Amino acid sequence: MQFSIIKENILPLIQHANNFTSSKGINTILENILIETEEEEIQLKASNTHMGFSAKIKANIEETGITTVSCKKLHDIIKELPNAAVIDFKYDGSKLKLTSGKSKFTLSTIEPEFFPTMTPITPEYRIKMKSESLEKLLQKTTFCISNDPSKTEYTGAHFKVFGNKLEIGAADFQRIATAETEFDEEFSDEFTINIPKKTAIEISKLLDLDDDVEIETDKKQVQFQIDNIVVYSKLIEKFIKNIGSLFKTNYPISAKIPTRQFEEVVRRISTITSEVSRGIVLSFNENALNVFSLETEYGQGNEIIDGVKLEGESIDIIFNSKLLLEIINHIDSEFFTIKMIGRKNPAIIVPENGKYQYLLVAISIDRY
Repeated sequence: MQFSIIKENILPLIQHANNFTSSKGINTILENILIETEEEEIQLKASNTHMGFSAKIKANIEETGITTVSCKKLHDIIKELPNAAVIDFKYDGSKLKLTSGKSKFTLSTIEPEFFPTMTPITPEYRIKMKSESLEKLLQKTTFCISNDPSKTEYTGAHFKVFGNKLEIGAADFQRIATAETEFDEEFSDEFTINIPKKTAIEISKLLDLDDDVEIETDKKQVQFQIDNIVVYSKLIEKFIKNIGSLFKTNYPISAKIPTRQFEEVVRRISTITSEVSRGIVLSFNENALNVFSLETEYGQGNEIIDGVKLEGESIDIIFNSKLLLEIINHIDSEFFTIKMIGRKNPAIIVPENGKYQYLLVAISIDRY
């Protein structure tokens, strides 16, 4: 195998591929990237058995062949080469040799027959959408996915296709996020799949806003195709039941709040909160919102936001400031509305201009 390619053409793909390898040392081949040359292009593959990456790219091919090599080491070498460097790759049946200018490297290889392959998908369901739309849905939701492996249904992004809509839902044990987009056509078959958090995050990194993305699934695996890149992933078998049902509850109390001003106030007041609860109180009255911290050994802080119009009765409600700020950071509208039932009930946060919303559990404290 022998070929040459410019650094900038191959480095981004190897960077992405490196995120699909395993670094746990269980199986060395899982740390490798497979490189295969065909007549006019190279195919790159990486897999950790749970998800896989494949990409094709044009190159100057002198001799076809196939091998696997450490993805991280290959990435580190190419990254440090000068910009616009031409890199010559040559595999002699044992070692992979890289030459660029006066730089020369020799890398150990592993035979490709040991490289894992994902089971081919026979798609039962297929959708095609704008990458920009999918990127926005993932950006608004995936930060709410739980990292707790004991509840596997909470460790993924729920993709639900119904009618002419795609809704993505995510939740941990204190927050729920949902976001949806509409298609020009209706889909005859409804389906829901739960995509692992790691896969969802890597997909969001790959999305080119100018391209379409094709999504295919057989309910056991899912495949995303973006231009010359294909990502495969196993699916989570369990689901969170009725993930969006709490959004349909009647919330009799609401207030419209300026987003960036609120964010700044919460950041300031959170500096004096407890490291454990991070509790802050939102005290709503008819014309103002008073934001203050729970009293701690460090002291207390408060700040008033004037002109916040309240609909319904006055209410004090306590939230974890860290979780609240993470939600507010993902709101890009000038205002948002918070909807409440009571001070111990979850609240709904709805941005002004988007088809996404959040539920945040209140901290239940009787005295403060």
